[in-house]
Amino acid sequence: MSITLIWAIVLVVSVIVEAITVDLVSIWFGLGALAALIGEACGLSQVLQVVIFTIISVVCIFVSRPLAKKYLRGNTIKTNLDRVIGKHCLVTETITADNKGEVKVMGNLWAATSLNNERIQVGEYAEVVSIEGAHVIVKKLNQGDDSVC
Repeated sequence: MSITLIWAIVLVVSVIVEAITVDLVSIWFGLGALAALIGEACGLSQVLQVVIFTIISVVCIFVSRPLAKKYLRGNTIKTNLDRVIGKHCLVTETITADNKGEVKVMGNLWAATSLNNERIQVGEYAEVVSIEGAHVIVKKLNQGDDSVC
């Protein structure tokens, strides 16, 4: 089998795999194979063609992959639930280290646990730190931090 055929096969397979996955996994090898094909057409030795293939493929991976991942990843769309993070809430059922309580945040009731397993009494205010599954993690607010939920 001639080296020209090998580079052509590598190029075609890389393009087909890239077209199927559309996740930038093999296009660099196609570019390396194309450069090696050009080197072969210029009469370079097979060893030099392999070196060109390797260098072009590696350079393309390290230069373009981070940029492509950044721009092809798309924007992360936050859900409506994410907007409760950072909001203050009113504790409607006492939260203890052993039992989930309940808080009212933005007019909705949520099951809640405390961030450091501290006890937060009914009527106290807390801040939503994160969401885990169907409940929120809250931390107790200091006396001066109270606000309407």
